[in-house]
Amino acid sequence: MDEGTGPAAQGALAAADPRGFGRLRPVAGRPDSAADEGAASEAEGGTDGRSARAQARREQRRGLILAAATQVFKEKGYHATSVGDIIDAARIARGTFYLYFTNKREIFAALSAGFLAVIRGSVRKISLDPTEGEPLAQMRANFRRVIHTVLQHEDLATIVLRDDALDAEARAQLDLFYEQVIGLIGQAVRVGHRLGIARECDETIIAVSALGALKEILTRMLAGRRATSTAPTALEGEASEPSASLAASGPGEVGVASAAPPTPFADPDRLADELLRFFVRGVFTQDTR
Repeated sequence: MDEGTGPAAQGALAAADPRGFGRLRPVAGRPDSAADEGAASEAEGGTDGRSARAQARREQRRGLILAAATQVFKEKGYHATSVGDIIDAARIARGTFYLYFTNKREIFAALSAGFLAVIRGSVRKISLDPTEGEPLAQMRANFRRVIHTVLQHEDLATIVLRDDALDAEARAQLDLFYEQVIGLIGQAVRVGHRLGIARECDETIIAVSALGALKEILTRMLAGRRATSTAPTALEGEASEPSASLAASGPGEVGVASAAPPTPFADPDRLADELLRFFVRGVFTQDTR
């Protein structure tokens, strides 16, 4: 499987650059109303070339709506977001929105499917070909690609991982997403069995346990990144008040800003490697059977 370049991943991301999916980008020549949109499509539909351009414009518009929804869902949460909020963020007419989606649940479903597609696209099949390296090294590369993919799609990951007040249909969609992830993990365990690098175990229990651990770790990693990006620096404090992060060692010495303590979730490669060691080797060194 190619890394994030398959047609499924590309289609799910609405023809947008996967690295920029979920971030608003300006669209040239955006129609101001649904009528303008329909007129533009009709005018461009005379030849195959024009039809292709019209289709590209529709996909671009759909991607714009999804990107706007991603930002609003992240900032306000799914439950508090209305269709009007998404329309305002995308700067489109209400009629234009309904050319692509009937409600916000459809958008949430599209975002979940797109996120799963890019996760799938980041995982490569383990090969026994010696030229591809040791299976464990290939697994490490997969773990690292998954973590970096989550970081590249941080807004989407935040929406999917957030414990939000979803309605029943959106919750069902999210549950389906997690069931598909469990299926991917179970498939990896079965491959490990065939390669002789995984012990006999209950695949479902292992997959559910791995998903729970992965969700918590990714949630903490993303929360840490948000806290770091929004934390004020010492220079942003009030000039008249000494900063608590500045400590002078003695008279005449310039205080040094104390750095925030390092977090184990800050280094994505270290995080991926530690996850792999945990899943492959466990924690305890003594057989407790």
